[in-house]
Parts: sequence; C-alpha cells; structure tokens
Amino acid sequence: MDGSSPAEFSDVLTLSTAEVGAIEETQDSITVHYGNGLIKFPQKIDYGDVNWTLNCYTTPNVLEALRAWRKQVYDPLTECLGLPSQYMRTVYFIKYDGTGGQARDVIKCPGVWIKNLNNGDMTQDGGLVQVQCTFVISRAIYLKPDEIQ
Repeated sequence: MDGSSPAEFSDVLTLSTAEVGAIEETQDSITVHYGNGLIKFPQKIDYGDVNWTLNCYTTPNVLEALRAWRKQVYDPLTECLGLPSQYMRTVYFIKYDGTGGQARDVIKCPGVWIKNLNNGDMTQDGGLVQVQCTFVISRAIYLKPDEIQ
C-alpha cells in the first residue's frame, strides 16, 4: 500500500464505503497587539478525525487488512508503538458522480493512521459486516479529478 496513486495497480487497498465523516479543516488565529488595537493572523491548520464505516467483504478481506495496518500503529503482542514511517499512509478520499463513473472531488491525505478500530457487530443474522474506524488526518491536499489518473 504505497499510496502513490489511487489509479495504479499495486497493493493499494480499495475500500467500499458505507459512510464517511466530513474532512474538516480548521485554523486558529494569533492575536497581536498593534498600537491601540489588535490584529489577527492565521495560525496552524488542524484537521478533525474522520469516522469511517466500511463494508467488509470476504474477498478482499477488509477487516484483516485494517487489523494489519492497526498492528503497525500498536502491536498488542509486544505492546510497542510503531514508527510513523511504518504506519502512516496516503489516503485518497474520492467522491464520484451519481453514476459512479466520474470523480468529482479528490482529497489526498498523506500521513493518515488508524486511531481506533471497531471490528463490527457479531450476530447470527448474517448479511454484510460493517467495520468502523477512525482515521487521524495530518494534511489534506485538494486535487482536481484529472490529477489522480
């Protein structure tokens, strides 16, 4: 999962989304005294965590891939945290038109990692298993739809 491009054929994991939260960008301000007044300047940008509900199919095994990624962040067997170079990924959030054929909005987020993983409910009803996870967003780069080809 090198994430260099969502259109290439490699070990990129394509996920079937049931629901994804908003990618929110906020920016604080710094207030500086100037004469008898105040001037505000922009401060650092912060991105909110994104909650994602995914459809888990048997092939490819989405839950297994997410567990392997989460294990790179924190390994419960060794109780060690991983290195950012091992667990941070580039994630593309792509919104398609109503027909699903044309990309309409593309957000490239380098430095994403899984904060938590909900393995889904276990019932005897069968049907589609849904997995929830929270992604931590470090940066967001807004692309044009033709820039992902």
